[in-house]
Amino acid sequence: MFEYLMPKLVMPSYDGTLLDQTCRNAVRRQIQYGKERGVPWGVSESGYNAVDAHLNYQYRAFGVPGLGLKRGLAEDLVIAPYATALALMVAPEAACLNLQRLSAEGLEGRYGFYEAVDYTPSRLPRGQSSAIIRSFMAHHQGMSLLSLAYLILGQPMQKRFESDPLFQANQPVCSRSEPCGQANSSCTLPSSPA
Repeated sequence: MFEYLMPKLVMPSYDGTLLDQTCRNAVRRQIQYGKERGVPWGVSESGYNAVDAHLNYQYRAFGVPGLGLKRGLAEDLVIAPYATALALMVAPEAACLNLQRLSAEGLEGRYGFYEAVDYTPSRLPRGQSSAIIRSFMAHHQGMSLLSLAYLILGQPMQKRFESDPLFQANQPVCSRSEPCGQANSSCTLPSSPA
């Protein structure tokens, strides 16, 4: 999910734009997929229930069918709380409820939410329905903090980004609610050299 929502961590978003619609649809599909599978929602790349010779959790990309392009996405079921934290910027109420559910299921640790919970049957000990990945990844914790700042502190990073003169020069393009090239678009494209 972070591939969809990461730009919102620092960039302003405008209602009705392609980026806004994409983020909303990605979160909507994540919520739907969690309901379909009977688990909390929030699939993204993360650690999972496999370790190397040094007992380090392994890490890779996971996705939701219909959002990711890779085949076989439904074969793994790993939920990463930081993915839900990112969704605070798009669907705050749904994200808060899901974070509460993750907490109730034991995913809250001393330093915040644990890395993930793995529901993939082939990686679980007999008799267990899930395995909590008890690690903390700094970049996932950092993205979670930025999402919380977005919601609680009124988008401070987005305001900082927006104050840059280079962004201000391109802001009209970023805030367009319809792509250039549509029949009813009033977008003026630069002419190409002859």
